Amino acid sequence: ELIVRESLGGWLARDGHKVDKAASGEEALEKCQGNRYDILLLDIKMEGLSGLEVLKRVKESDPDLTVVMITAFGSIPSAIEAMKNGAYEYLLKPFDPDELMVLIEKIMHHQAEIRETQFLREQYKERTRFESMIGQSRAIQAIFDLIERIAPTDSTVLIQGETGTGKGL
Repeated sequence: ELIVRESLGGWLARDGHKVDKAASGEEALEKCQGNRYDILLLDIKMEGLSGLEVLKRVKESDPDLTVVMITAFGSIPSAIEAMKNGAYEYLLKPFDPDELMVLIEKIMHHQAEIRETQFLREQYKERTRFESMIGQSRAIQAIFDLIERIAPTDSTVLIQGETGTGKGL
């Protein structure tokens, strides 16, 4: 609905969010194909494709996209279908704009935590490349590099060192 779209867009823009709007399911899909969004707010009743159909299609191409379904015609079956198809939340109209802003902030915080966790896992994996060997010093990183170069070969390798230094690993 134009009034809901414009109101939500205005509230979100005022709070510093970048906002795109679509009047139909087809337009929403077009925008999703050419852009990367953090959150998609979808009304179940839309011109053309329904919000539930748009939800299914965007989740096929971007399973990590957070989708919030909005409807004035809430029913248990449509809520179940939306959640089964990957909706994060299901809001009934009329809703309190402050409630939506709290939900969006919660989603943004959750997404930031996911990105941070992924980043830390990648960093950890890079710095401690072998399951049973842990280390971040330059010396151990040099050993990890040497192991990666030697491992694919059929060479015999002599490892020397003091007792307790981890030669067996």
